[in-house]
Amino acid sequence: MHAVVSYVVKLFLYMGLKNARRVERNDRDDALKRAKGLGERKRDRLLKRTASVYNAILVGPETLPAQATSCGGGSAVAPHWRRGHFRMQPCGPGWQERKLIFVAPVLIHADQLQDEPPAPKAYCADARL
Repeated sequence: MHAVVSYVVKLFLYMGLKNARRVERNDRDDALKRAKGLGERKRDRLLKRTASVYNAILVGPETLPAQATSCGGGSAVAPHWRRGHFRMQPCGPGWQERKLIFVAPVLIHADQLQDEPPAPKAYCADARL
C-alpha cells in the first residue's frame, strides 16, 4: 500500500510543476464521433472495436529511460561496478594457446547513471580456499 500512495503523491507533485507534460488522448470520443456518420453495419463494427478503446491522459516525459523500456529477456540491472579478475585468454593460431590476463574493473550501465557513480565494493579473499 505504501508503494501505491508514494506513486500517487509523486504523480501529484509532478503535475504541480510548470513544465509538466500532460497530453489528453480522446480515442474513445473520436471513435464515437466517427460512428455517427456511418451506415448501420460499419457503425456496429466500429462500436465493437470501441469497447476496448478508452480516453487517457498521458503524464510524464516523452521518452522513458533505457532500463524502463527494455523488453528483452531477463531483468534490468542497476549501474554497478564489475570487479576486476584474472582470466585465461585464448590466443595464438586457432586459439590453441592460453595466456593469463587481468580484466580491469568496469562500471556497468554507466549511461543510466543519474548522480555520482556508486563506490566500488571492497572484496576480501577467503584464506581457507
